[in-house]
Formats: sequence, C-alpha cells, structure tokens
Amino acid sequence: DIRAEVDDPIKVAVEATSVAPIIHIFEIKTYGEGEAPVIEVSSFFTADVQEFSAKDSLDAEALDDKRTLMGEVKTFPENIETRVLATYKLKKPENGNGGGGPQSPTAIRRDPSQSGVTVVLHHSMVRLPDDPMQPRRWDERVGFFSVGFNDYGDDSEHEVKRVRYITRWRLEKKDPGAELSEPVEPIVWYVSREVPEKWRQATLQGIEDWQPAFEAAGFKNAIVGKIAPTKEEDPDWDAEDVRYTTIRWLPSAVQNAFGPHVNDPRTGEILEADVRMFHNVMKLIRDWYFVQASPSDPRAQKLPVSDDLMAELVRFVVAHEVGHSLGLPHNMKASSAYPVDSLRAPGFVCRMGVAPSIMDYARFNYVAQPGDEGACFDPRVGPYDDYSIMWGYRPIIEADSPDAEMATLNQWIRDVEDDPTFWFGDPSAVDPTSLTEAIGSDAMEAGELGIANLKRILPSLMDWTFEEGEDWSELEELYNQVTGQWNRYMGHVVANIGGVVRTRRRQGQSGVIYQPVPEETQRRAMQFITDEAFAPPTWMIDEEILGRIENVGTVERMRRLQVGVLNNVLQAGRMQRLIEAEARFGDGTYSLTEMMTDVRSGVWTELRAGGSIDTYRRNLQRGHLERLDELMNGEGPSGPTSSFPGLDEYFTNVNLPQSDIRAVVRGELE
Repeated sequence: DIRAEVDDPIKVAVEATSVAPIIHIFEIKTYGEGEAPVIEVSSFFTADVQEFSAKDSLDAEALDDKRTLMGEVKTFPENIETRVLATYKLKKPENGNGGGGPQSPTAIRRDPSQSGVTVVLHHSMVRLPDDPMQPRRWDERVGFFSVGFNDYGDDSEHEVKRVRYITRWRLEKKDPGAELSEPVEPIVWYVSREVPEKWRQATLQGIEDWQPAFEAAGFKNAIVGKIAPTKEEDPDWDAEDVRYTTIRWLPSAVQNAFGPHVNDPRTGEILEADVRMFHNVMKLIRDWYFVQASPSDPRAQKLPVSDDLMAELVRFVVAHEVGHSLGLPHNMKASSAYPVDSLRAPGFVCRMGVAPSIMDYARFNYVAQPGDEGACFDPRVGPYDDYSIMWGYRPIIEADSPDAEMATLNQWIRDVEDDPTFWFGDPSAVDPTSLTEAIGSDAMEAGELGIANLKRILPSLMDWTFEEGEDWSELEELYNQVTGQWNRYMGHVVANIGGVVRTRRRQGQSGVIYQPVPEETQRRAMQFITDEAFAPPTWMIDEEILGRIENVGTVERMRRLQVGVLNNVLQAGRMQRLIEAEARFGDGTYSLTEMMTDVRSGVWTELRAGGSIDTYRRNLQRGHLERLDELMNGEGPSGPTSSFPGLDEYFTNVNLPQSDIRAVVRGELE
C-alpha cells in the first residue's frame, strides 16, 4: 500500500520506514534441495491467527485448538489449497437467543446447547508472477475494479499521490503490429464437472458472448470456453488449480451467483477466476422473467418454463458474472441511456440489449407490450461492454509505462463523452439515472408500461401457475413477485424527487458533474406517485388468488406498500436536497414546501372533494401523520424507524446542521 516506484532517494526512505507485520514465526526443521528451509506449518492453520480467523464471521469467541485439525492439503505449481476442520467457541448466550445479541447473523440457526460451531475453513495461497504485468491506470469514468497504493515516488505534484490500477487479464498479441491478432495466451474458461449437462452449452455461450468485445480491443479468440475433462480423460485436472479458470455449480438454495477473481496487488493482473452459480439462481431468474416479460412472451406463460427458455436465462447470468471476472463492476447508469420507445421498437433490444451494458441490473424488457412486433426481452453484452473492454485491454504499443498511456486513455473517453451509451455510474440512491432494476430514460413512462403488464399478469396468474395436485405455494410466490415489482417501479419514480444526476467528468470536459433533476420531471414523478400509490392500487386485490393463499393480510399488505412509498418520498435526505436546490437555483426548482403541499393534497384528497374515506386511504393518512411525527420527534407511535429516520438521527449521521425541515413539517401538521 506504500510504494515509491522510482530510482530516487525517496525509495530508500519508503523501504526503510515500511515494516511488514510478522504474522507467524516458524522453526526451521531442516533444509531441502538448494538449502531451501523446511518448516512445519500445521500450527499456522490450527491456531487462531488473527489475519486468517473466521471468528467474527461466525460471531464466535475464539478458536478451540483442541477440536481443530488439519484436513486436506493440495499442492499445485502456482498455488496451495488447505482445508482445516475448525471449531470455534461460541459467545455466551444473550437474550436467550444463543448468539452475541438480538441482531447476531448466526443466532437464529444455533442450538442454545451448543458449545461451539465446527466449520471447514479453506485457505488459498497463490504465487505471484515473477515478471509483473505493465499496469493500466484506473479512471472513474470507465468501470473497472482496481487495486491502489500511496505513491511517494511521484514528486511532480508535491504530495503523496493515491494511484489505482485496473484489474485485468494479461493479454498480449502474437502479432503486435496487426489490428486483430490472437493473444499469446487466451483467457480459457472451463465449465466445471459439476455443471448440469443440460446447462453446459448455455454456459459456454455465456462465456463466449464476450468474444466480440475483445475483438473491439484487437484480439481474436481472446476468451475461450471449454468443457472440463472427465476424471477418465485427465485424472489430475482440478478446479482448485489456479491455472484453471472455471464456472462452478453449487448445490445451494441461495438465489444468486457471483464472479470473483484473484489478482496481483502490485499490478492488478487477474491470475484466476471462478464464477459460482448457486443452483437456485434458476428460480430467481425465472421469477424475474415471469413478472417482467410473460405478458409478451408466451414461453413464460406456463410454469415450469421450458428448458430452452431457462438455457437463455442461464446464459445471461453466466455472461454477467464472467464480466465481473474480467474486471468489470456493475454499471447502473447504463440502463438509463435508451429512450423507452426504443425498447419497444422492432429489433432494437435484439441488437442493442435492454441496456448498453450487461453489467447493469437491467434484467428484462418490462416496457414491451403485447403486440409490439419484433420486441426482444434479454440483456446482452452491449456497446458499453465492448467499449470498456477496448479501453481496458487494447494494447498501447508506443507507451512503455502506465503514465505514458494516460493521454491515449483520456482521448478514448473524450471520443464518446457526449453519448450516454458510454457513461458509467455506481448504484445510487440519489441519482435516478443510476438505479438498480430499472430500464429506460424516463421512470414514469417505463413504470406506467410496467404496471400495465402487471395488470395483465394478475388475472392469468392462477392459470399460468396451475399444476394438478400441487399446493398453492407457487401462486403465492409469484403473487408476491408481482407486488414487489410494483414497489420497484415506485422506487424508480420517487428517486426523481430531490434527485441529483451525476455525470462523471474531468477537467477539460465541459459541463458540471452534479445537476438537479429538472423541476418538471420532479412534478411528473410526484403526480405519478399520487395516481399510482396514494390512490390504492386495488387492482392487486384478486379474490380468486387471495382466497387461496391467506386468511388475512390484504389490508396490511396494502398499508405496507402505500406507506412505504410515502415514507420514501418523505426521506430526510430527499427533503434536504430540495431545500438546497431552492437555495442555490431559486424559483426554477421544485421546492420542499411545494412537494409537501402536493403530498398533503394527494393523501387527504377527500377533505377537499368530500366522500367517504375507505380503509386503505385511512391507513395511508395515518401513515402520513406517523411519518410527520417521526420527523418532528424522532420516533412515531411504533418507536424508532431505522429505514426512514427522524431528523436528529439523519443530521447526526451525515454530520450536517439542522435545517428548515422541522419548521416545514410543523407547518404541515398545523
């Protein structure tokens, strides 16, 4: 973390003052070939060495070395894999739950009579390359994972400089002068032995979907998928060998997948990766596809879906996770680049994807409507992905150092700086153009079309989930998916109120980085919430469904959904941003007092229009009063609220002085 990569006196100082911590001391037992010291390492793994301890993860007190023993040890040319059967003493029970406290992550699955928990700890030691790769500087305008250090050797700016390198594989052209060349060593992915037979071809396709992106970087056949050899074909092949990059399949009910990689902390070079697919990820992607695409795709209108459709969904997940293992983080800004009407245009999504990047959480095309001819639904490796791989991997032959590459890298960014297709953004609760699970450049338009599709699903839900002799758990699961999807649409819209758009720019580029959402867009968002959330979404109340999945709960579900949206609108941070925008930009903004008036008008409409107030609206109105109480006093009738804190808690957490919010809230209560 502290370096001076120059031939300069400062390098001597850095080396003299940087003392690495001693983790463990070993007695030399004897000497091997070439006078190499031989040590006994078992105690290193069976003792509670802090740097390798799992006690915090297990909410445990300490390792019990009397109940801990070495397990399997595997040695490979570039790595050593060690398994330890480790027993940790548990903390004394508190509050009768057997764990370290009421929020203890492991307490809920503990037997209170247990004195310890026994786990398998797997340690991996990977040898770094003798010849470090030339690194490439990280730039926040293009999405890459990175490694960093404090550089004392760059004296040009008269300060310690934080340097970050992107993580990427070492790709070198066989023919450096050719525009398109095969690499000296391609990135080879193996579909591991435990991947189910029926999904192996889809897994290979998900890997090789990245080939065009590497062609944009000047490499032909840079990424290759292979089926792992059988034990009979190669008894020595092992997925734990760091020389093999693999897709693993884990027998787990977890609905997820992930794609980590091992990299050289000196340069960011990715040495190996293993995408892990939990078996139940198939249920997750099936549910997503069902609630987002089934009205327009007949293949999703009967469960279980066909293997052909599931193969397409597995391919999408594999491609996304492989992207992480190539060095790419999530790019949540990509999904806001395409206009909503483009997503419905014939062939557009088939060519361009639901978003410009498969690394977004864009999921599936929920704005497409039945009758949209030629509409497609799937995410895919898109134009942003091609661009980011080009930016990170294309060799810059004339540059012999990371600094020498910077002008070219900056120019590649400047070449596309005005096209939102090539913008990058982290997930953000403040920026409505960098949201998870969203698609399209207009949340209100996309939400309206998405809700229209949910209204189409509900009347058919019983028929589409029917299977003779089965219980109604599938119906209940997908009904909850429908209501959850509605809630996501509300969140996408609410983010526009008090939203601030971030466009990553550096000096030399025109335009500001942070810009409030236009006033008219915020007003449209508030009207959408009034129409779709404050007016009870009673279309969700289908007696044929509810009569089969619950004896009570409809009123509470509706209250939770409506009041949840209301509380989201009345977040203290959102209110503070409205105050700041008005102070900085004057009358051309949507002010806090205007927003609060619009909320009151939408929630208490009956007081002006007359007429009875039904149960759902009464619950919403109570929720309004409770939230105002929370903002005034820090807690409402139900006690403190963690998701939507009161003002004192909010301003303490963000280290800001109190503002006008409490005065505005008092005015609303009056």
